[in-house]
Amino acid sequence: MAELNIVEKVIALESVELLQNLTPDQLARIASIAREVKFLKDKVIIEPNQPPEALYVILDGSVKISRNGDELYVAHQHEVLGSWALFDPEPLAITARTREDTRLLRISREDFYDLLADNSEITASIFSTLVKRFRQLVEK
Repeated sequence: MAELNIVEKVIALESVELLQNLTPDQLARIASIAREVKFLKDKVIIEPNQPPEALYVILDGSVKISRNGDELYVAHQHEVLGSWALFDPEPLAITARTREDTRLLRISREDFYDLLADNSEITASIFSTLVKRFRQLVEK
């Protein structure tokens, strides 16, 4: 299967809650730093107690999320793994393991910060989304 073009990456990134308020142009800038990665069946993507280094968007395949061996959730196409990894370097207490051969988009924290440094409008939009989400949590 051929590598995704920029438009296909933008479409995949539209499913990321954190990026929902961005324009297509802004998403295209993020898509330019997103790298397609492939994991074979039963490979670990996120390990417990290891600092997360990237956000992943599942393009195809599925990923089992578990804690201490107990399955919590199975993520599928267009779902996101580690969305808060871009902002919080603290280790997660979960394991994310592929259930089948899986293709993902990977956005590293380092590349993301470099992009934000040069694109204040993206930074403002993302922080607005974070504040809205925090407000919703507080008001519940």
